[in-house]
Amino acid sequence: MAVELIDSRVSSTQAKLAIEALLKHARKQRKVAEETELLGAKEEHVWLVVTSKKMHPEKNLKPFAIPLAHPIIDPRTTSICLITKDPQREYKDLLEKEKIKFIGRVVGVSKLKGKFKGFEARRQLLQEHGMFLADERVIPMMPQLLGKMWFKAKKQPIPVNLTRKDLKGHLERAILNTYMHQNQGTCTSVKIGTISHSHAQLYANIQKVIPAIAKNIRGGWDNVQSLHIKTSTSTSLPIWTCDLGSEEGGRWEGMDIIEEENDEDEDEDEDDDSEEDSEGEDDKKRTGDADKPTPAKQTTSETSKKPKKHLKEDQKPSEPHSEKKKESAAKSKPLPATTNLSRDDVLKKREGATPSLEAKKKKMMKEKAGKGMGRGAKGAVLGVH
Repeated sequence: MAVELIDSRVSSTQAKLAIEALLKHARKQRKVAEETELLGAKEEHVWLVVTSKKMHPEKNLKPFAIPLAHPIIDPRTTSICLITKDPQREYKDLLEKEKIKFIGRVVGVSKLKGKFKGFEARRQLLQEHGMFLADERVIPMMPQLLGKMWFKAKKQPIPVNLTRKDLKGHLERAILNTYMHQNQGTCTSVKIGTISHSHAQLYANIQKVIPAIAKNIRGGWDNVQSLHIKTSTSTSLPIWTCDLGSEEGGRWEGMDIIEEENDEDEDEDEDDDSEEDSEGEDDKKRTGDADKPTPAKQTTSETSKKPKKHLKEDQKPSEPHSEKKKESAAKSKPLPATTNLSRDDVLKKREGATPSLEAKKKKMMKEKAGKGMGRGAKGAVLGVH
């Protein structure tokens, strides 16, 4: 029995099993949330996660449009906002002229810069609308004007051409399609439905999406590593994974390990050469330093020429302080071992050898008094009163 494949690669049996298991888990979680949460559970999207082998270096703000068999957005129940160039009145009149009634709001660039400049105003605008369309001429301005909230909520504005003749059909197709925003990494997520879709509807959408992704991704199937499906809160369930060998179509195809080993050998040789060069330079420096004459030592005459540092008057130690130090040093000296005197006699002897501070003060007072008496006696002899 032949196995049914999607785009001649992905097993339809594996895809159906993954969809069935994911819907069963997500609906069980939603039922629990409706019973426990006050506001009930939110509508969850089903994502197809595409992992590529090589990174996409270029940043592209315009996504790839992918048609769906069963659309995600219903304009009758979901509000849609259109961002246009200035003046916005011109495009409002254009929508009325083309009898386009599924656009809920038109916002010009000047209004985004003025009325919706504040964070709270932009957050409210984001919550009020389920999808955003934008004139492709103002798409490069959107990241700066809208901020990261739109990209975090996965509501990036979808570029549309407002100068087309079949404007109504063009806008309808833009709403009914899903989009692949190719980032600069190796993992990209694409909306393929909601948990309200049936098993058959999600499978039909996967049949449409997988070939379009393989066509739009750089390198095609040769650059696709794996495909998974998941919701915003569930784990990823595998649908398809490439071979992990180095054969054709494998994960490591085109990567030669022998060349890497040769490159490592070349790097080691370069490191050895650089080490030898550095050792040669060090030897040259040493020989150069040996040839240089050593500086002569300074003579005593040169050192004597240096000015001596003198303490200022404020910095000179006071005499009483030095005397206290001498007394404490004298008392702390150990007693001689050979003496026959007692400790008190030795201390008295030391005090006699080194007069105390009070004794010095008394001596100074006597000298001053003697000088005064000498002047008086001299005056009496000369007859001076």
